[in-house]
This record gives sequence, C-alpha cells and structure tokens, in this order.
Amino acid sequence: MRRARPLRVGLIGFGAFGRFAASHLRAHVDLVACDRIDRSADADALGVGWASLEEAAGQPVVVLAIPVQSYDDALPVLAAAVAPDALVIDTASVKVEPLRRLAQALPAGVEVIGTHPMFGPQSGRSGIRGLKVVLCAEATPRSRWLRRFLSRRLGLEVLERTAEQHDRELAHIQGLTHLMAKALRGLELPDPELATVAYQHMLQIEQNLREDSDALFLTIQRHNPFVRDARQALRRRLDELEEWIERDEDPS
Repeated sequence: MRRARPLRVGLIGFGAFGRFAASHLRAHVDLVACDRIDRSADADALGVGWASLEEAAGQPVVVLAIPVQSYDDALPVLAAAVAPDALVIDTASVKVEPLRRLAQALPAGVEVIGTHPMFGPQSGRSGIRGLKVVLCAEATPRSRWLRRFLSRRLGLEVLERTAEQHDRELAHIQGLTHLMAKALRGLELPDPELATVAYQHMLQIEQNLREDSDALFLTIQRHNPFVRDARQALRRRLDELEEWIERDEDPS
C-alpha cells in the first residue's frame, strides 16, 4: 500500500515563534517557510524547505506567524498567490482584527481559521504536550481536522472561543501581564537576599516574558480592542491608591 503524501504547508514568518512552530510541525507535514529576512540557514538546520513568500502562500495550508503590524505588506501578496480553496491559519496573539482583515482580503473560497498558541519558545522549551491553544472557527470539516491535528498529533489542549471572547479574556490575561512585565523591566528591580516569596513571584513575571519581542508587546497592546479599557482601569486604580496613600488621615 502506498503511503499518502504528507500535507504541504507554507509557513509565513520565520522569526522566533515561526522557528519554534516549525520545529514541532516538521515531523507531521511537508513544510516550506519564508520570511522578509533571509533565514534559509536556520530553515536548513531544522530540515525545513525555504521558499519565496509567493511559493509559501500558494500551499494548500498556509500558517501565518507574523505580527499584525506586518499584515499591510503580507496580505496583498497572500491574496494574489493563495490557492482558491486553501486553508489559512492565523496564529496572532489577538484575534478580532487579523481575522477580520483576512476575511476582507482573501478570495471567498479560502477558509480562514484563527488560532492562538498560549505558549511560545520560552514556555514551551521543555515540550508542548498538554499546553493550551485557542481555536476560533466555525464547525467545518477542516476546522474539525485542525482540532484533531492539534490535540492528537501535537498533544495540545484545544479551547474553543469566538474571536471576541478570546480578545476580551486576553485583555486581562495577556494585556495586563505583559504591561506589568514591561514596566518592571524598566525599573531594573534588584533580587536581594531579603526577597519574599511574593516579591520573587513578581520578578518571575518579568523573567518569563523577558525574551518576548517588542513587536509582540505592541500587537497585544495596540491590536486587541479591549486592552485599552483594561489599561485605563488599572491606571485609575493606581491613581486611587496613590490618592489614598497621600491622604492625611489614618484608617478608621
């Protein structure tokens, strides 16, 4: 019996997350990658094919591993090169805006599915089995296939949300966490001998997110429509606490 040919997948974006994703996908699919920077040596080291943006965009399945800020450059090429019945999988950390833009830009026959791996090269460095991935998609044969692939092949815990549900939840889970990590990094907090457990937990937040890129930070802060409200609520609460601290009265 002849073995079925592996699925051809084009990976657009070969930065830190793209390379991380490729290291887990390469055993299951025939993968070709591209990036605006020549990272062909990195691809060769992983055993992944290197391609032009047009070639990667023309595969039956296309995975986008680029910041939302890069969509202006990538979407016109993707729209022109994508196969009429392709499956395009978005992996951005926000969902409402990229899924809307993809639906507007791509031909009607192209199916778009939103995903958000709730991990990255740091949190997944010891393996990804059991980690969470969000799936934003209507129930279709290909979305059901993708769910099985993520859970059975990659061993991930798949959580289903609408794009709006995802962004509302992540406004606090991710938006405020990354904001605090960025603020703590700017303070250059010491790690003294007298550090308490609570203080060490605070330092750990910054350390866990230290290697995340500025592009990811800005994607989360600028392109999730609900993060601004979360930031403003935090700022109001800090102002209230500051006013209370400075008030010339003792608590009753």
